[in-house]
Amino acid sequence: MNDSPPRPARAATIAACALVLLLACPAGAATLLEYTREGPCPTEFERMALDGLQARIDIDVDGSSMSTLFDDDEQLMHQLMHDTRDYMTLESDDDAVDFTSDVGRSVLLHADKQTQALTGSSSAQLIEAHRQAQVAACPEMAAMGMTDPDYADAALRCARKMASTPPVAGNRASAIGEALRQRGGRPFADAGRTAAARADASVKWSTTKTERAATTETIDGRACIRERILRGDTVLREDCYATIESLALEPRAARRLARIAKVGAGLGAGISSLQPDAAQERARPPSVSLERVCYRDGTASGRARLHIRTAVAIDASTFRLPPDYTPIEIAAPPATVSPERLLEQLQQGG
Repeated sequence: MNDSPPRPARAATIAACALVLLLACPAGAATLLEYTREGPCPTEFERMALDGLQARIDIDVDGSSMSTLFDDDEQLMHQLMHDTRDYMTLESDDDAVDFTSDVGRSVLLHADKQTQALTGSSSAQLIEAHRQAQVAACPEMAAMGMTDPDYADAALRCARKMASTPPVAGNRASAIGEALRQRGGRPFADAGRTAAARADASVKWSTTKTERAATTETIDGRACIRERILRGDTVLREDCYATIESLALEPRAARRLARIAKVGAGLGAGISSLQPDAAQERARPPSVSLERVCYRDGTASGRARLHIRTAVAIDASTFRLPPDYTPIEIAAPPATVSPERLLEQLQQGG
């Protein structure tokens, strides 16, 4: 006698078990955003993987490889430095993000007070003095603000040029020593007083402008708005930006990306509030470039195109801390000092 359930019942049972296994061990559930390139054209990230409450962003900065892991279940984010095989962990809940932002702002205010006490000049005045010295040594720097896409490379070249240029008389160490003696141990005081005679607004944070198209266009079925960054009439970079909503990601991936954008904006809010002109104007909501064209000397030199894939099978270890990486230990304040008191001390200038 056959005691097994009827065929339809068995089929239903098998289907139910398969569904349970699928939900318990989802395979190929991740969303992957990845750039492909033709020629040199750096982007904000190389690859982004979004899977449930976890995410990973891989970036390359001047040849250094880094990744950020987001764990919204534990409300933690880990910054991995692959070259040195170490990492730093930050809490990413709203309160922690606000506190980190406040600390960043307070540290800058504290540093400015200490700079003023040491040199007799504010940080803005010293930056102005540095800009003058920079432009004197490298005239091409006058056309570049600090947020210009080419500024970092040009400033590095200029710094090397300045470092390799010997003083007019004597060796460099003697010249520095003499300058310190003449200024009573305050080497930047004279430069700072000179800069103080000018308005702090004379510091050129940006010499570029952004032009935005009035209408949207479509790339791979996704709407985006074309933007160009120019220095004078020279095009430096061109992007077609899509909002998170326009990316048409599956709901979980869209929520994760929106959360990442919120955390990033929150962490930088404190510093940005002190340097409102240091950031490029951004009237648009959080967006991702679907297509980027990079220019050199006014001519297109490279392109990057974003590809979005869904239901990608990604190994779970991708979202975990590598076991052989070493945590970066940040010196903690005495246990008797609360975080709130530490922040208050920084705001008061220590």
